[in-house]
Amino acid sequence: MLSFIPSDTLNFIMGQNNAGKTTILEALYLASTSKSFKSSDLDKLANYNANGYKIHVKFNQMSSNDLIIFEKYLNKPKKLHLNDKNISVSQSMRCLPVQILNFGNHNIFNQKSDTRRSFIDWGVFHVEPTYGDELRSFTAILQARNKVLKQKRHSEIKVWTEKFIDIAIKINSMRQSYFDKLKPEFSDLINNTPELKNLLYDDISSAKLYFSRGWEGDLTNSLKTNYDRDIALGYTSTGPHRADFDTKSESGQIKEVGSMSTQVILNFCLCLAQARVFHVEHRHMPVMLIDDLFFGIDNKNLEVVIKLLNNSGQQCFLTAPDSLEERLLALETKPQGKFFVLKNGEISGK
Repeated sequence: MLSFIPSDTLNFIMGQNNAGKTTILEALYLASTSKSFKSSDLDKLANYNANGYKIHVKFNQMSSNDLIIFEKYLNKPKKLHLNDKNISVSQSMRCLPVQILNFGNHNIFNQKSDTRRSFIDWGVFHVEPTYGDELRSFTAILQARNKVLKQKRHSEIKVWTEKFIDIAIKINSMRQSYFDKLKPEFSDLINNTPELKNLLYDDISSAKLYFSRGWEGDLTNSLKTNYDRDIALGYTSTGPHRADFDTKSESGQIKEVGSMSTQVILNFCLCLAQARVFHVEHRHMPVMLIDDLFFGIDNKNLEVVIKLLNNSGQQCFLTAPDSLEERLLALETKPQGKFFVLKNGEISGK
């Protein structure tokens, strides 16, 4: 495995105990979100015959030095500690902000709308302090409305509809405000990065973002129009839980006309734009994790990736097979970072 790590103000020293099936990327993602990006069963990440595992991440942010420990024993709840104090997942995500990129056939354009909503929600969470609580309230109210719709309890639907409208407006306002910041950063990366002049394919250079809030016109009228349909379906068919965003070039929707290489680059640019918005708010960057970036990407777009990474100032953990090191070093633009080798479970510098 090859890891390319650009420098930034956020640095890490990692240790793993009995977590034999985790990579650097997996370990950092677990410490931040308490979730695995590859496995839904956290117990399966433990070494054979181990009764659990711990992951230690030491990091410094500006002048602060901290330690996050993710702990998972078999058939027991997961635990998070920051400097020996129990913390919530929300707290760990704020202390250790991490972006994970899905590439190849699993890039953001080919995923369900849930993935794109989660992308927006991650961004809003880190710039709007109350968003996490508002989103939890919205989810609870949506579930309550769906329950009375399914049970056809007409007398209660009106009450939950009013609550739903109030919280939906708040959620959409925060999302729209965030998207209005994300969109120009995305366009600026593509159109105003000098090193990329004459290097981008047309379907990348002409790409634009479009946000869909999840309903047409006035939300109250939309819910009235869909009332009979929602009763029949047993759930709410319109609202922020149907929000999505689209990316279009001069040729059409990227998910329909864009090559895998194009989709990879634009997915990457979305994350860089997201990191820029984050930086404006917090004065430092989140950590970017890229697993096997080279899958489905040609040398021209690989050059684009390295140029963008070098310009970003963002710390990035990028893993790939050893066989791709020569391809990376043969590029005209050289990575401004360090290379590490993973052999027999041990990481060493080159």
